[in-house]
Amino acid sequence: MFAALVAAAAAAGAPQAQKVWTEAPASAARPTAPPQSIAHLVKQAMPAVVGIVAVTARGEPQDPFHDFLERMYGSGGEREQPVRGIGTGFFVRSDGLVATNGHVVEGATEITVQVGEDERALRGVLVGKDEATDLALVKVEGGPFPVLGLGDSEGLEVGEWVVAIGNPFGLSRSVTTGIVSYKGRRDVNPSGRPGYYDFIQTDAAINPGNSGGPLLDARGAVVAINAAVNPAGQGLGFAIPIHMLKEIAPQLEKGHVVRSWMGMSVQDQLGPDLAEWFGVPGGKGVVITDVVDGGPAARAGIRAGDVVVSFEGDPVTESYRLRWLTANAGPGRTVKMGIWRERKLRTATVALAEKPGDTPAEPRPPPMVAARKDQEPFGLSVEEQPGRSGLRVSSVDLRSCAYRAGLREGDVVLDVDGHPVRDRAAFRKAVGEGGVVTRLYVKRNGRSIFFGLRKDPAQTAEVGSP
Repeated sequence: MFAALVAAAAAAGAPQAQKVWTEAPASAARPTAPPQSIAHLVKQAMPAVVGIVAVTARGEPQDPFHDFLERMYGSGGEREQPVRGIGTGFFVRSDGLVATNGHVVEGATEITVQVGEDERALRGVLVGKDEATDLALVKVEGGPFPVLGLGDSEGLEVGEWVVAIGNPFGLSRSVTTGIVSYKGRRDVNPSGRPGYYDFIQTDAAINPGNSGGPLLDARGAVVAINAAVNPAGQGLGFAIPIHMLKEIAPQLEKGHVVRSWMGMSVQDQLGPDLAEWFGVPGGKGVVITDVVDGGPAARAGIRAGDVVVSFEGDPVTESYRLRWLTANAGPGRTVKMGIWRERKLRTATVALAEKPGDTPAEPRPPPMVAARKDQEPFGLSVEEQPGRSGLRVSSVDLRSCAYRAGLREGDVVLDVDGHPVRDRAAFRKAVGEGGVVTRLYVKRNGRSIFFGLRKDPAQTAEVGSP
């Protein structure tokens, strides 16, 4: 049934003392009935929710809702266009740190974060992405920005009222409501890749484009991050519990999550018959099926057939929980596990190692187009089109006002302030003679668009120079 699941999207550090996220205020009792005013809750939360547009490499569109976008925004014509992914995110810290899904920014060469009711476009930089949990952090400059407090997903109960905010199918600032339908949904794997899946299921409507958006409880605290939807059934939405983000956020902010490893395989379920055979008290535990030679578990004397009943004093009743605790304990840490062997409880002390293949790659600088000598005003580079009208935009500086306004490579500038431009000299002359704000008339994929670009004082002095 869940083979048809699709992801719900197409596609300067803080001071040391600063927390990675903002915690929601503690509350003695969480309301389980619908909030008295959903409108009030939404009004408080909405300013902290953002739209995310990620542009990936040129090629065939991979968005699950590409056809919908094409109908709304126009096709790319015969020329290959960058693939656009539209998703959601929300501020977790006032300095511009945004939480979202990893698949929203997968392979992105450009990230635009749309902030506020006017959807002001800011350039986003990918801070870190974790494929195993499908979580990511993006940073924008500016602020302070409004934030959403992170709540308690582990204390969340089935039947509690929840609110989802996002950009389904690119329709920004959409709100849906529902309840928590199920917790600990681990039989759902939207990506089909190995990872840590512990979804909260909800009947609050989640659609393509909602990915990365917040799922709020009745207090307005984020309890999960919307991630996936089953297109074959209504009321089947899935969200990543917020405790997973809390556990990896400090590492994620550094760019990469490095997990620890014990070097053993475990069985998904012990089951009553095996529990009886092993003589495990209460029938609860996780049986080890294989141990890697020379690995941390083997060095600690652990062997196949042992049953893990506790990890650092906490009971272990399922394999997922053991894998998650092990992975996030941290390489180099020594942990104690309760092991049931030959009908006796023993203690195993294991020095965890770094999970093989988790060594971070060399950090790559964020995508940036350096200023070039041939760039025209506003951070544009344009080129003439022999036999055709207008100037083709060959590149846009990602730091420029042109990029922030929405101009992109491949656009064709037909006129500036009503003056047709057929060569670069005419372009510079028209811009130089214009006022503080210059209007560009642009063709993009057969559509006509106007852009207004504001000069800064330094540019006003430079424009028009040979």
